Amino acid sequence: MPEANVPQYTIDLSLPPRKRYKALATRYTTQMQALTPLFDSLLADLGIAERHHASVHRFAAIFLRGVHSKVETAELRGISSVTGIPMYLLICFNVVLDILMGCTSGAVRSAAAKDASPAPMLHFRTLDWGMDPLRAIVVQLNFVRSQSEQPDTVLARSITYAGFVGVLTGVRSGLSLSLNFRPVHNATTRMQQFRFYMHHLLVLLGYRQSISSILRSYLLPESSVVSAELLDRILQELPARHTTAAYLIYCDGNTAVTMEKDFNTAVVTQSSSFIATTNHDSAETSAPIKLPTPATQYGVNLAKAVGVDEMLDESKERLDCICQKWQAYVHKPRRSRWDVQPGQDMTQTVFSVPARELIKWVTAWPTTNETTHYAAVLDPAGGEVLWAHAYAEPVQGSA
Repeated sequence: MPEANVPQYTIDLSLPPRKRYKALATRYTTQMQALTPLFDSLLADLGIAERHHASVHRFAAIFLRGVHSKVETAELRGISSVTGIPMYLLICFNVVLDILMGCTSGAVRSAAAKDASPAPMLHFRTLDWGMDPLRAIVVQLNFVRSQSEQPDTVLARSITYAGFVGVLTGVRSGLSLSLNFRPVHNATTRMQQFRFYMHHLLVLLGYRQSISSILRSYLLPESSVVSAELLDRILQELPARHTTAAYLIYCDGNTAVTMEKDFNTAVVTQSSSFIATTNHDSAETSAPIKLPTPATQYGVNLAKAVGVDEMLDESKERLDCICQKWQAYVHKPRRSRWDVQPGQDMTQTVFSVPARELIKWVTAWPTTNETTHYAAVLDPAGGEVLWAHAYAEPVQGSA
């Protein structure tokens, strides 16, 4: 089992936004500056000829002045002032991560202590992306408020990249969440497609909030106290909210939820024992016609440009891998105090899986693969990152 090795840094939310990431940016200045050529690589992947790259840079520098959140814009300006990286490149970095990741996420009931109460659910997560230079800037951020009554209390934890101020993977007491790339969307009419693509443009220009920024608002609300009904509130308000297409996974320790999120709708699935999702829609909810998202349409996919069909096949393989481990586990005798009744749905039956066993599942090939940047297991009941491992080099063969 790979050891936990993700470096941890403290972000003080009591500081002015421009100063919060100063120490982190100073530590990772060299690594972050090395990422600036990736913008041109992305333009090339999108089919933009090299002779036009300089014009795109000038256009971006003029129009990409900030993100939707004033706080996040100030944080990015602070990072820019330390690293010397232009704001427009940091904005692109923060927006593009929303739509280009391949991932495996889910939750499973973990082994309980020797009491009679059910064990909490653990949230597992891998993040896959083909841009290998990003491996050098994987970090865990621990958020505190030094001017509060509990200055040393960690309010939330996020596993992310240095220079990224949204949330891709996070946990706090009572809530864990993660974001997976969705390569298709449901828009079929011209008007629906116009609204979908216009949303992406408005996010890039800072007129609308990105999905990772929305997740941050749930993980780091203005109040340091998270209500017990936070997951219910997310389920009520997020499906109709305008976002890019994505898979969203939430867990409060008792229940796990996945959302197949489209522009202003979502298909929601819940479980109290096991749930998982990768980068394809469930068979039960797949629409007859679904179109590629902007990233997929132009061939940008993880380590290489591949077709949508191949991408979906790889996604299904990763999902099958971890689901088969779950099915094999629950069918073994005497695995849990909670017995399965004849004919009972496995997904609604309470089983428990030891955390060490879950880590083995997450790190097994192909759930962890050559594009995996990090893997993690989160405990939303305790608000902790139980284990996280960053892969400095691509995994080859069997993990």
